Amino acid sequence: MKNLIVNSINIVNISEPNWLQEPKPKPLITHGKPTAEGEYPWHAALYRAKGFDLVYICGGALISSAYVITVAHCITRTKTTDTLNPSNMRVYLGKYYLTKFSNPGVQDHAVDEIKRHPQYNSYTYANDIALIRLAKRAQLTIFVRPVCLWPHSRDLDSIVGEHGEVVGWGYDQYGKITDRLMQITMPVVTQGMCIQSNPLFYSHYTTDMTYCAGYKNGSSVCNGDSGGGMVFLLKDTMRWYLRGLVSISIALRSHFCDYSNYVVFTDTAKYLDWIRSIIAK
Repeated sequence: MKNLIVNSINIVNISEPNWLQEPKPKPLITHGKPTAEGEYPWHAALYRAKGFDLVYICGGALISSAYVITVAHCITRTKTTDTLNPSNMRVYLGKYYLTKFSNPGVQDHAVDEIKRHPQYNSYTYANDIALIRLAKRAQLTIFVRPVCLWPHSRDLDSIVGEHGEVVGWGYDQYGKITDRLMQITMPVVTQGMCIQSNPLFYSHYTTDMTYCAGYKNGSSVCNGDSGGGMVFLLKDTMRWYLRGLVSISIALRSHFCDYSNYVVFTDTAKYLDWIRSIIAK
């Protein structure tokens, strides 16, 4: 199988790397810490109907009363750009316990429409971003509230060295499933540092529309946490702002993820014009 690799300069064909031939890793945040209920009121849980069951697939972030933002590979069929059937999806807002659906503050929403980025590439994960329109507007409460879109410079240099926060559910560092929403703080690194750490992977999956973050010390997130937002508390307003979405990380053959490597984030600041063109309709 050939894999189409996109970077900021050109497009080349290479053979698909071994890690992409393996099953995708599952949800987890390792070496994270529990959050408090209502601490991250914009975080969304995306589910897909499978028979009579609902299966958790990804995270997302509420950016208005009508729209949730996530990554495109969460709402498309594997290795295609075909979006999932909106009628088969549910979005839960205000959710804290992954296995509970009726705790205080939880809102269950049907999906009206899915908008993936028109240039999304299902093999390279380029333009890995999508918007979900809720069938009914979210009710804003202390448990459900949108996160702000990025207000400042879109240059990567403006956040290199800064620490953002990411939340999600899944397996902890001991291999046990965590039912509570977990949080981890991660520093943003330069593209050069990211690519140097593993040129074979990062030179193919990073562009000027992405950034890397992490510690390379076992504290990480994985693809199953995809779609979850990286947020920053800006001191000039004391509000939380969305800058990135968990996109991809390196998968190992015998493990869920390789926690000693950086995570690639879709840089939402680079897509503000596209986002606003959709939510303004």
